Amino acid sequence: MNSPERQFNALTSDQDKSSNEIKKTTETVDELRPIIETETSISYLGVKLEKAEVRDSQFVPKREQYEDFINDKEVALSLQRDIAVAFLNGDPLLIEGGTSLGKTTTIRKMAAELGYEVYYVNLNGATDVEDLMGRFIPNSHQNKPEDPEYIFADGKVTSGLRQEEGKIKIIILDEFNSAAPNVLIRLHEVLDALERGGDVILSEDASESISVNKEKTKIVALMNPVGKGYLGREPLDPAQLRRWVYKKMPSELPVSTFSYSTDALFKAGPESQYITPDMFLKSREDALTLEQLSEIPGMREVLEKYKEFHKAAKELVKSRKIAQDQSQPFTYDDRMEPRRVRDFVLRFYNGDINETFQQALRYYYANKLESDVDRKKLEELIRLVEYKPKVADSKRRGIEGEEKIAEGPIGQHIEVAIEKLGKENVLGPKEIEQVFGVKIEDVPDIPFSVEELERAKNLNQMLILRVDKTAEGEPMSIKAMSDMLDKKWQDEGRDCLLFLDKGLINWLDNDLFTKESPRTGWALVSKDVLPASLNKDYLEQTEVIIKTLKEEVFKDLDIPEEYAEAITEFKDKKGRIVKSLRDIYRDVDQEFMRPYVGKEISELKINQLTRQTSAEAIYDLAVYYDINNKRLLADKWTWSVSWQRPSAFVLLGGFGGQGIMHKIWDPGNRATSLGVCLSRRL
Repeated sequence: MNSPERQFNALTSDQDKSSNEIKKTTETVDELRPIIETETSISYLGVKLEKAEVRDSQFVPKREQYEDFINDKEVALSLQRDIAVAFLNGDPLLIEGGTSLGKTTTIRKMAAELGYEVYYVNLNGATDVEDLMGRFIPNSHQNKPEDPEYIFADGKVTSGLRQEEGKIKIIILDEFNSAAPNVLIRLHEVLDALERGGDVILSEDASESISVNKEKTKIVALMNPVGKGYLGREPLDPAQLRRWVYKKMPSELPVSTFSYSTDALFKAGPESQYITPDMFLKSREDALTLEQLSEIPGMREVLEKYKEFHKAAKELVKSRKIAQDQSQPFTYDDRMEPRRVRDFVLRFYNGDINETFQQALRYYYANKLESDVDRKKLEELIRLVEYKPKVADSKRRGIEGEEKIAEGPIGQHIEVAIEKLGKENVLGPKEIEQVFGVKIEDVPDIPFSVEELERAKNLNQMLILRVDKTAEGEPMSIKAMSDMLDKKWQDEGRDCLLFLDKGLINWLDNDLFTKESPRTGWALVSKDVLPASLNKDYLEQTEVIIKTLKEEVFKDLDIPEEYAEAITEFKDKKGRIVKSLRDIYRDVDQEFMRPYVGKEISELKINQLTRQTSAEAIYDLAVYYDINNKRLLADKWTWSVSWQRPSAFVLLGGFGGQGIMHKIWDPGNRATSLGVCLSRRL
């Protein structure tokens, strides 16, 4: 591989180095750290909270008390993120978990950083309504006969509800499920008033009316699990629980968290942990309006999927197929959950309605579950809440006005494709069944026009139908393909699929090898790398792809909206990505940034639209070789869109007698035999 400095030089053209390009970015490398603090705000895993304007109150915890706080990723960081979401949305948050998890400490630590006042009350059996709301006490300052003998003293909850200029307050209600029934009923009224932005009638003080505001007052309730050695705890009734955003934490500290935290206390371990990008949420500076929400493409389709999800999730809880071992009963409320999900999308919409909606469901639905098994069950449903554009219904036309061939009978489509590309270059349902034994009952339409197929021939492309499941219904992973074809090819006297070198052995347990499968549907794929992409780094290859789309694939045609948007996104983000890579290569302290940059490059829409995943590259090479007995990429390599920790992308090629070879390289590298195969599914 090249040196870090050469990697940077390879990534940076004269145009990239210009100050104008770098000034376009609104983010810096530092903005991707787990906790980012400025003079006026703090972001917890991307969720930005404004500091209080007035922070010198005696009720604000002192920051020096939390200098030894350990920001482990499994408990502390994720808890701070979830608390920050509740604070941002103005939701009352109920956290259930075992003792010594740091629930109270975490809230106080955040309050110290943000300058929020804390009003803490323990709701054990001895606590009454007056302790919360206030009571009359003797007036110790009575000096004159006309002075009142008794004055009203606010309780902790009342003090937290009163609005004061420049202050933000947190009310902590500890041991919530130990509270007396009359205390819970009084808190119902407080929560309802905060939700509607109304008044709390202070009947304890001759019916004084206090205006409340959830932007100024945050409420967090804490409780230990019912049973499990905790005495005096009672399950909450549904009427109380529905008012809260309920988060279920473990009953005890995870072993890995204990180990990391202990090492950190003794300065005996790593100073930081590998924080995965999926832990981040990115709050918007300005929330969407309802009108903007309704205009998001796919919103209606996602909403219908959400309704189905909600019904299914409720049934799982009702039938005890999830949360069976949780002692606090709960349900998914028909009115509160949709409202919360909507507000989450308004606040966190990131341009991808599928991702944002699924993040909301993890926060409001999966967070109620304790076990990983239950969360995985619900995750299977969450992933179904998505909008899939109907590519085949597009009316994109060629130069002569031909509509997509997908509008005729499927048999005719394949015959037309064979006529345009040649038989060896059309690998459809019959070929897939021959190679993998997968019988495709419902063959998808071919989403390309006759004109596009003719251009594909000039670009030396093949048309291939990809499937994501084996005949047994398992993922069509690289491992599954290797297992099937090695046996089949051995019987036929052929070579194995993959070249088993040290690099591949290290890859065997990786998710890319065992879980990643091709994206289903037809694809046009270059049989060789684009000549202009050789000896280019990853981003330069992407520029070659864009040029090929403009000057060859869609020449004299309207560029489809999906590609136009992807090209614009690449132009907008390239300068920032180059800067991030430069910082990584030049500064060893920026190594933690590698996974974030790798994920961002991989998820660029143009790369997702035009590059193969590692599973797709192997699938395409294997099918072509099995059917035609010809090896593609015998002396070339293609750089896939699949990336591995920390920021290296998978390249595949060198398909010789010993099989397909595999390597992993940083995006700043170049090689004379390394290019990219253009692969597009629409």
